[in-house]
Amino acid sequence: MELGALIRERRRALGRTQQAVADEVGVSRQWIVRLEAGRNTLELGLVMRTLGVLGLTMEINDRAVSRRAMPPGHPIDLDEVLAAVRRNP
Repeated sequence: MELGALIRERRRALGRTQQAVADEVGVSRQWIVRLEAGRNTLELGLVMRTLGVLGLTMEINDRAVSRRAMPPGHPIDLDEVLAAVRRNP
């Protein structure tokens, strides 16, 4: 499921309006409309804040680390992940 659709589904399940979520996040209702529509040009910090308002979290995994079968919940150094991505675009 795409992130925008997941956010819309969660918002509806919580009985929240787009305007109520927008007010809590500190954005316009139109911004929430664009997020739910799957726009890929939105600011990540605001997307993360929206996820938090809706009680959702996001997990980032390094495919190389996953291939080495690290146990679930193993801490991943985000700087190391980003450096690996830069080395192997």
